[in-house]
Amino acid sequence: MQLAQARPTSPQRSSLVRRGAAYFEMSGPGEFIAAAVLFALMIAIRVVHITRYAFDSDESQHLHVIWGWARSFVQYRDLFDNHMPLFHLLFAPIFGLIGDRATILYVMRFTVLPLYFVAAWCTYEIGASLFSRRAGVWAVILAGLYTRYHFISVEFRTDNLWAPLWLLCITVLVAGPLTVHRALTAGLLLGLCFCVSMKSTLFLYSIVVAAPATLFLVGRQRSGQSWSYQAQCVAAFVVSTLTVPAIIMIFFGLKGVWRDFRYCVFDFNFLARSTSENSLVHRSYLALVIIITLVILFCVARQMIGAADNAGLAFRRGFVLIVCVSYFLALKCFWPVRSHDDDPPFYPLAAVLCSGALLAASNALTGLKSNQSRIFRRMPLPAFLAFGEIFVLVAMQPIWKDRTRQETDLLRDVLALLEPSDYVLDCKGETVFRQRCVRTVFETITKSAIERGLIPNNAPQRCVETDTCVVATTLIKKFPRDTRRFVKRNYLRVTDSLRVAGRELKPSSIDPRQCAFDVIIPASYEIISRDDHVSGTLDGTPYQGARFLDAGPHSFRPGSATPELILLWAQAVDRHFTPFEHHSGPK
Repeated sequence: MQLAQARPTSPQRSSLVRRGAAYFEMSGPGEFIAAAVLFALMIAIRVVHITRYAFDSDESQHLHVIWGWARSFVQYRDLFDNHMPLFHLLFAPIFGLIGDRATILYVMRFTVLPLYFVAAWCTYEIGASLFSRRAGVWAVILAGLYTRYHFISVEFRTDNLWAPLWLLCITVLVAGPLTVHRALTAGLLLGLCFCVSMKSTLFLYSIVVAAPATLFLVGRQRSGQSWSYQAQCVAAFVVSTLTVPAIIMIFFGLKGVWRDFRYCVFDFNFLARSTSENSLVHRSYLALVIIITLVILFCVARQMIGAADNAGLAFRRGFVLIVCVSYFLALKCFWPVRSHDDDPPFYPLAAVLCSGALLAASNALTGLKSNQSRIFRRMPLPAFLAFGEIFVLVAMQPIWKDRTRQETDLLRDVLALLEPSDYVLDCKGETVFRQRCVRTVFETITKSAIERGLIPNNAPQRCVETDTCVVATTLIKKFPRDTRRFVKRNYLRVTDSLRVAGRELKPSSIDPRQCAFDVIIPASYEIISRDDHVSGTLDGTPYQGARFLDAGPHSFRPGSATPELILLWAQAVDRHFTPFEHHSGPK
């Protein structure tokens, strides 16, 4: 009886909905319920996609570097990586607690989920600061359901620490009047962005462009701050921005890793310059795009600033607009490597501006004397757009389809087949738990540098030098052509994603009863067949099982007629990885 009395009655629930609608400045209970349902669906779809959306190769690459830190390797010296180290250092202790397990990528995706909520909170605060709480709520929903932002923010990647830090920086800057303390805090957050990725240069550039441009459009007199005080704020911002990156650089310098750090973070990324983009036609096209964009930006910024009630609001709106556009323009026009992975910091700010514009349009439509205007009185334009985003999101990645198995199967096979001391050849570190035999990471920058002769492709030589007997083939198409040929000639497929050192033994054209073959990777090998029993003479001595073979020519004379003979790395045979049924993996 008491439990029944404790349950909220229908009027009480209605009162809660009305209070929520009033707090978020919505048109009524209907809009509040729609926003709550959309937000719940956004979180539910995100949780499902964490366990079903296909893993990107960048996720395992970052996890491999984190594995290195957890195993006392030093980033840049022992493991190549072209990112700043803050992301990897923060997650290394978590990796140490989880340990080597095939499902670790799922767990690490869940560990970055709180960072998504930080970004959502920042989006709401920025929207509330620029327009209203209502705009902030719809900005969170529009950004969270947008396909590109949704899928990138699901993944375990540096961008999902980088973007929230940037949004925190913008939140601090627009949360109130500019002060020295506020400038110090914002600068510290931007410095942390630099410790995650040197792409934060784009953030600094957008602030350097937006701050004086907005001050010019608003007018310094309206800002109410003297030149000297503004100079103090700028100095505080610059000093705090430089502090943390400087500490990290000093740390690696004291560890004796400065040369490796400088090459990986700076020199390697400068290799991304593309000579094809220096043509006159390309420069002319960029100039035209920039001029048109700046003209439109100037007109829109003046309109937004003129519509603001006070100088502070005018500055915040103009600043966020110019920051958003200048970042996107610099990224798409000047950044050497263009990738949608670099867009996440742009989407929440764009969603704030979009929600503000859509709500203004909804308010204008409600003033019309028509039947359609009644719809917009109850449900604003952002709600219709958000429902459409859900359909697109589910169509692109149906929640009932699991596309993560390839990577988890690969990790499970790696743990079963390889010892911790074994080397492996992979593209970017997708095997995660084992040392790579090459430093080179075969991605866009590397591919361009190899083609231009700036980086040697020594993968085949390193396989021989390190006795690498296993190659991961999930991304084999990204290997240089000569590396792909080397792998296919000297490694046999034992699972859908792994090849093992070995070759088919075929009768010699000179003596059909003898099989002549060459060994490239010196290791312990075993000769097997589907019949399981193999006898004969290997290099002139009776074959009695696994034997270490040096690099060079060898011969085998079978004791009986055997239709199919395979020379295979003995460790793979012992652990039931054979080419006969490679699609099923280990038995």
